[in-house]
Amino acid sequence: MITFCIYCRRYVYSLPLHPTLHTPAFSLAITFTMEVIQRYVPQGLPVSLQVVIATLVLGVVYSLITADRPFAGFPLVALDGKSATKSWLWNGREVLAEGLRRYSGAFQIMTGTGPKIVLPNRFADEIRNNPSLDFNKAFAKDFMIYYPGFDGPRLGLQNHALIQDTVRVKLTQSLNLITGDLVDETTASVQDVFGDPEEWTTRRIRNDMLEVVARLSSRVFLGKDLCRNRRWLDISKSYTIDVFVASRIMRAAPVFLRPIVYLLLPHSRSLRNAVRDARKLIKPEVQRRKAAVDAAHAAGEKPPKVADTIGWMYEVAKDKDADFVAGQLSMTMAAIHTTTETICWALFDICAYPDVAQQLREEIIEVIGQHGWAKTSLYKLKLMDSFLKEGQRCGPMSKTTMNRYVEKDVELSDGTILPKGSRIMVAANFSDPTIYPEPEKFDAARFLKMRQQPGQENNWQFVTTSAAHTSFGHGQHACPGRFFASNEIKIALCHMLLKYDWRFIPDVGRPTPRAFEGNSAVDQKSQIQVRRRRAEIDIDSYMHL
Repeated sequence: MITFCIYCRRYVYSLPLHPTLHTPAFSLAITFTMEVIQRYVPQGLPVSLQVVIATLVLGVVYSLITADRPFAGFPLVALDGKSATKSWLWNGREVLAEGLRRYSGAFQIMTGTGPKIVLPNRFADEIRNNPSLDFNKAFAKDFMIYYPGFDGPRLGLQNHALIQDTVRVKLTQSLNLITGDLVDETTASVQDVFGDPEEWTTRRIRNDMLEVVARLSSRVFLGKDLCRNRRWLDISKSYTIDVFVASRIMRAAPVFLRPIVYLLLPHSRSLRNAVRDARKLIKPEVQRRKAAVDAAHAAGEKPPKVADTIGWMYEVAKDKDADFVAGQLSMTMAAIHTTTETICWALFDICAYPDVAQQLREEIIEVIGQHGWAKTSLYKLKLMDSFLKEGQRCGPMSKTTMNRYVEKDVELSDGTILPKGSRIMVAANFSDPTIYPEPEKFDAARFLKMRQQPGQENNWQFVTTSAAHTSFGHGQHACPGRFFASNEIKIALCHMLLKYDWRFIPDVGRPTPRAFEGNSAVDQKSQIQVRRRRAEIDIDSYMHL
């Protein structure tokens, strides 16, 4: 019986708890529950069966104690015949549409990790810089950061300044410095992945683009030596997917079963192995960089100039104890997933609108042909910039944005009180006809024409955020890596458009995306066809100036 009691207590405290639950009241409730179990579970039962019963009972009690319940004063939206949680998990976009149709103000949905309040898009500008709304805490529960293997999202959310400053200050200010590396790696990776097929060849495009983007991002994140290391590339591709899949499955599971689900998931094991191997690969490089900096300081010299995020992260940390490996995983997770999705979606649009593909080629020939990879070349690809932004508008990855955690009660302009401790998000609106005439129509030049209006030159760029276009978020927590992503995507498309023709598989058409909660993603099985073409200019011969 002593062993049985020890098991019960260990099981409960293996569940990831919010710090506020480590209280005398919580401990008393668990102790009382264990006493009840001991009293009513027959002593003659095998210990293994007693453990199963205890697990179920303690799990239910834990769920009841820690359950997040809907907030008073906000209507809870669910679809007919489904619970609020299942409605959101499997039909999130329909739930959002129904909530926006039925209510003019805020409403709430029930996620696998508790309720979230949804604000209509008109509040986007109002809350975008509110200091009482925290970005990091909004995702802590969703990404299961207290479980082993989730080191990347854990650091990204708990030491947000390290990642933010590395990307916003160091990476963004060095975009011109790294253009040559991106061009060089694009040339090599596109050739390695797609080759020179003379006939139409069917490809699983998401897998292919994941390889290309992993190499491009890793070239900037880790430098040339590590960016082509096969194990690191496998980690950088699989880690993001495993984080999203594992957290998604765990969100769909009852709270008390999540530790068990976590242990059974192959994705969890893959995450732990990825973190272990990443440390083996990256730690020696970090130590080498530290030694070089220390040696320079000891000699009274300036440290060697760096052009990758290992060095930048070290500079930002300023000798503080930081987990640089988790930092690399965090940036890899943020960069590779969304960039791969954007390029895949752009290729689908290229297949759907072949006349646009030719217009984009003509722009590339004109700009790169005249200026090479000069500092301003990517900025001058204005049709491509508009094309990418229109692709985001017509096929957004998420129907919600601006996730925040409410640190203290916040009153909105309509009198709505956002309660302390709640999580909120803003509904995206990419179809406002007052801003986008004929919003149901794909117009590759839509934003190019909007930028040509007086005073609007900088308002509708691909990287510009607004309440009307929130693909990169909006306000002080807008994606800091969007400038790097924009350059990376444009360089990749320049090579892929000039070197290859693209089309949907005949009689198959555009691949159907996968949907979960309010999100949409390119299916890993998505296929399109590619064929080598004779490029009008030799894009590989142009130098970065």
